[in-house]
Amino acid sequence: MTFGLAHSMVSEPALRFEAVSKSYGAGEPAVTGIDLSVAPGEFVVFLGPSGCGKTTLLSLSAGLIKPTEGRVLLAGAPPVPGQKTAMVFQSFRLLPWKTARDNITFALPHLPPARRRERADEILGFVGLSRVADIYPGALSGGMKQRLALARALAREPDILLMDEPFASLDAQARELMQTELLQLTTKRAATVLFVTHSVDEALLLGDRIFLMSPRPGRIVETIELPFPPDRLSEDPRSHPEFTRLRAHLWDSLRDMVLNDPGSDFYGRGAGERVS
Repeated sequence: MTFGLAHSMVSEPALRFEAVSKSYGAGEPAVTGIDLSVAPGEFVVFLGPSGCGKTTLLSLSAGLIKPTEGRVLLAGAPPVPGQKTAMVFQSFRLLPWKTARDNITFALPHLPPARRRERADEILGFVGLSRVADIYPGALSGGMKQRLALARALAREPDILLMDEPFASLDAQARELMQTELLQLTTKRAATVLFVTHSVDEALLLGDRIFLMSPRPGRIVETIELPFPPDRLSEDPRSHPEFTRLRAHLWDSLRDMVLNDPGSDFYGRGAGERVS
């Protein structure tokens, strides 16, 4: 059996947003005018300032909320929660009273009990956590907890993996190790991934394409097709001559958006300074 995400071989986009806007109540929209398509097997990153609607786009993709205007299509149909997507969060959201194995089996209610345990053990092996199958989350390191959260999502074999700043709470070393881990997992099996981050470096290291978003109401202000080789494990993008240029461009774009956004705590500050 292979593990990871189901990968469609058809040419239809895995996900499509058509003129999508989303408002909560009567206030300003969280996102507006979103038009984008994600191809099967593509790793796309949403990058933007805080509050620009990145998480809203993931929730729309999962069918957890519905657009106020426009439509979202997952494999040609409106998304239904829990059917074709799985979410990985920053806060792990593990059940502390269940072992690593039981955290996974809990997410597989559609399978017979014996098959749940079998699937859990298979996926724990896939992410290198077989030795902690009977350990509770409180005894795991931050990186191991994040791998367990990722394993729980992969065990459901979703069409699209939605990742909401999954490594933001990890220390720098664990974060880089988890980035490598994710690349290894998605290299073993083609995966369609939507990844939210505030980190320019993380976006450049992981993504095939970056959607740069404006402050609220969130819009796609730039789409960047990354020029790096697809195998990030054998050739580090940081050694590519375009990495430094793209990093500076994205930092400057984010800095300008934040300093010129009246809703930002940094509005009007730092004139003449560069973010590095």
